Parts: sequence; structure tokens; C-alpha cells
Amino acid sequence: MEGSQELAPKLKKKYPMLQYFTDRSFGVEIEFYGLDYYILPPDNGIIKPYNIHSKARDDRSFLQLLMDYGLKLGTDKDSWHLEEDSSIVHRGGVELVSPILRGFEGLIEAYGFFQLLGQIRGARIDESCGFHVHHGVDGEFYKCTHLKELVRVVYAMEDYLYLLIAGGRIAKDTCRPMDLDAEALLKVACENGCKKRGCQLKELWYSHENRYDADCKRAERYDMTRYHGLNLHSYWYRSTIEFRYHSAVLQKIDEAMQWIIFTQFLVELSDGRIPLVDYHSKANKWMQTIYKIYLAFGHMNRINGWRTNKSVVLQKVAGP
Repeated sequence: MEGSQELAPKLKKKYPMLQYFTDRSFGVEIEFYGLDYYILPPDNGIIKPYNIHSKARDDRSFLQLLMDYGLKLGTDKDSWHLEEDSSIVHRGGVELVSPILRGFEGLIEAYGFFQLLGQIRGARIDESCGFHVHHGVDGEFYKCTHLKELVRVVYAMEDYLYLLIAGGRIAKDTCRPMDLDAEALLKVACENGCKKRGCQLKELWYSHENRYDADCKRAERYDMTRYHGLNLHSYWYRSTIEFRYHSAVLQKIDEAMQWIIFTQFLVELSDGRIPLVDYHSKANKWMQTIYKIYLAFGHMNRINGWRTNKSVVLQKVAGP
């Protein structure tokens, strides 16, 4: 794997949206199956690297593959690690989980692990596998008004997002469209901090309509409300916004990188940051989606080089 100094200019050229990427913390989770490994009860569901028998496509050992890419897998949740994942309906179902990452250096780390996954012999994905991205928010500053703005943007674009993502994700129980009454949520008066009791927005999220079950015996982490494309349960559980819409990726590294950048852009928008963006007629689908969002929400003056006769004018969010 190339060093970060050699890789940085290539990524900046490859992903023009990187110019809008901030130092906000983020993390990723990628589900796949076909890994050959063994695990013991004391391992707490985390797969130790030396217990992985899978080899690289060119027959290198897994440990050699890690070494050649200059990457390290740990055995605790504060490091890059592999966990068993019972939600995947195939043998060898696992999830690659990152530690808390930040900024461009974090993206470079993620890029390296995406490359690694694509080199594991037998690793596969299907519609049961997801690619989840978390973006960190500080509950002291990111409050009810910001959550409402995030819902306002994502709710308007949600059908379009599903169309842009492969794998029929809209039909999956682990990344459902919003079940809550989004229009009622947008009318909520933001009087209290959303981390406190009495927050109407929080009450709407944890409602029966949104699949909340007060009698459910699941651990708090696995509250049923989390299984939406936009998971706000994560806001109250771990101070992140989770996007679960995307299908897993193994070979399509560019798609994974652009999804991380795009979803962070959505969080930044909800936090009041509306950067001036350059218009390019041949921009990738996620940059085109940002144009649509800007047009839908009255930010046309923030698109440099935009003219009203351009083809991405948004009357109603429809297909790509």
C-alpha cells in the first residue's frame, strides 16, 4: 500500500468532494461473509487476526497481507477489528469495524482497509450485508434544531438515495425508510436540549410508530429504532449520526469513500455549514445529489457556476 504522503494527492484528485471534508469524527462498519476463522468464548465476539485462516487472492497468508498493507487489526473495540455478525445469513459472516477516525488521515486509513478487504480470497457480499457510517456530534452543541434540519433534508431525499444505492436496500429490515411522522417531527418546538427528558423530538423517535418496543429485552445498543437508513437512536446512545442506507462494498472503493464524504456533508449542512460548491456537469452522482439538495432548499447562490437552465433543476425529487 502507498504511504499517506503519496496517496493524499491522488485521493484529492479522485474525490473532488474532499475539499469540503472536515475533521468531524467518523467511523465505519462493513459486513461481509466467507471469512475462514475460529473464535473462542473468551474472545467476546472479536476475531483475533492470528485465528484467521483465509488467504489473499494471490495465496499470501492473512497476516502477511496485513503486513504488506501496513495495517493492524486489534482485539478490542478501540482498534480496527473483525467481529462475528449473526445478522448475515451465510457462513463466516463478519463485520469490519473501525475505531474513531478523524479527517483526511482517517479517510486514508479507511481506504487502506477497503483495499485489504478486496484482496481476501472467498470474501463475498450480498443484499444481507450493509455498509454503515457514523459521524460524531456533540450533544452540547448539536441539538434539536440540528436534528430537525437533518431529518428535513434526508426525508426529502430518502427515496432518491435508495435509488442511487445498489442492493434493494429499501426493502431490508435493517435499513428501513423513516417510519416516524416526519412532518410532525419538523413541527416540534425545540425548547429543551434533546439529551434531556421532555424532548418532543426524542419522544417521536422512540414511538410505537417508529418500531420502539418498551418491553423488548434487547440491549440498549440494539433498540429496534436503530434499524432505519437514518439512525437517530445512535445520537442518544453514542453521540453519533448513523447512516445505514448503503449496501456493503468490497471492490467498489470509490463508492465507499464518496459515501463517507457525502454523509458527512449532510451532517455539516444540518449543523449550518453550507459551503460554496463548484458546478461540474460531469460530477459524480453524490455531488449531483448535493446540487439537488442546494436547489431544493434554496441554496442556489452557493453553487458557483450554476445557471438556471442546468439539467439538475429539482422540481420534485424523483429518480437519478
